[in-house]
Amino acid sequence: MEDTEWTDALKKYGIIKDEPKQPEVEEIVEEPKELKFNNSDEEEAWLEDNEDDDFIREYRNKRLNEIQLSSQKQRFGEVREITATDYVMQVNRAGEDIWVVLLLYRPGHPMSSQMQAIFNDLAPKFAETKFLKSISTLCIANFPDSDLPAVFVYKNGQLIKQLIGPMIFGTQKITNEEVEWILSTTGAITTSLEEDPRKKALQARKFYQQYDSDSD
Repeated sequence: MEDTEWTDALKKYGIIKDEPKQPEVEEIVEEPKELKFNNSDEEEAWLEDNEDDDFIREYRNKRLNEIQLSSQKQRFGEVREITATDYVMQVNRAGEDIWVVLLLYRPGHPMSSQMQAIFNDLAPKFAETKFLKSISTLCIANFPDSDLPAVFVYKNGQLIKQLIGPMIFGTQKITNEEVEWILSTTGAITTSLEEDPRKKALQARKFYQQYDSDSD
């Protein structure tokens, strides 16, 4: 007789009894609760009430770091006018890992006016980048009008890129998207544009030029 049959027989006649089944113990894993607050004051009050808890201290430090990083990224958001006397403070001492984009322009210069308007649009869109502008001759003596508009890109006080005049920005018209793309190639901003907008404009011009020549 196999052992199992023998055991069953002993159980049948009450010689041995079944061992009570151990209840299945399910491991209960408590999901961490998501902390939700209606506003920052409510969150701050909760943190103060629980500041002795190790988890709360860790959470608080993490939130403070997040807030600090967020405020650093949003520190600019507008175009600031500077002169030569402001240059060192605003450019060379802008701060660690801060991108600075400086536009040199002349009042009344058509392309300069376009670039100023575009900078006004881009500055709040890319608030982590410092956008500056200066009248060319007030920043660099005898700066030639033929090189306007000119853009200089800096990081950590070092000149990263010079974008000089018509060769870069054209002579008649340029769009926000085109300037955004050009600046993104320097690293000063991060764009969501997937390709150079000037390609489409060039293709359109070639199409119309071909169309006009075929019509003649």
